[in-house]
Formats: sequence, C-alpha cells, structure tokens
Amino acid sequence: MFQVQAPVVIVPSTEARAALGAQLRPAALAAWREIARLGKGLEMAHFQIMHTGVTLAVCSRVRSNGFIEIELGLGDPRQAARVIPAAQLRLAEARAQARVVRSARR
Repeated sequence: MFQVQAPVVIVPSTEARAALGAQLRPAALAAWREIARLGKGLEMAHFQIMHTGVTLAVCSRVRSNGFIEIELGLGDPRQAARVIPAAQLRLAEARAQARVVRSARR
C-alpha cells in the first residue's frame, strides 16, 4: 500500500472566510472528508455540512489541470439534507434543454 498526495484547491467565499476565520482550514478538511464519505464521486454540485456551528454550502469539481477544487460558501440550515451530485445536475440540465428543443419544434 502507498499514498499519493493530490492537490486540492479551496475557494472560500468572502462570507465563509469571515464566518469561519481560523476554522477555515479545518472546515475545508471536513468538506473534503464529507465528499469522500458521500461516495457519489468527486464532482458535487451542492451539499451542506455543519462546521463549528456554521452551515456551509459545498461544491466540488475536477479542474482541467487535474486539481480538485472545493468551493465553500454559507449554506441554509433549512436545507441541510440536500445533496446534488454534479452528474445528476448535468442530466437534469440536458433533459430541460431537450424539452426546450422539442417545444421549439412544435
């Protein structure tokens, strides 16, 4: 067994940075662990976590350079259970686009 170290880029919103202060790095690590725990792939369109009493909205993607990017923003505690994988969002967008094209042909 061996380990590799892969770059992960964290992009906090101004609001998340202000709300978390010194807890920003631990919050980013918590988001990374939750992405792994969810087991739905690395690209997540949206999910939320609680860290030190702050509800954070998280989204992640694999950048063109192969780095993993995690965006942190402030979330909505009323929607804490929402998890939307990026693949599900892309499928929904494709279906919506297909409906638009079909209705335009009529």
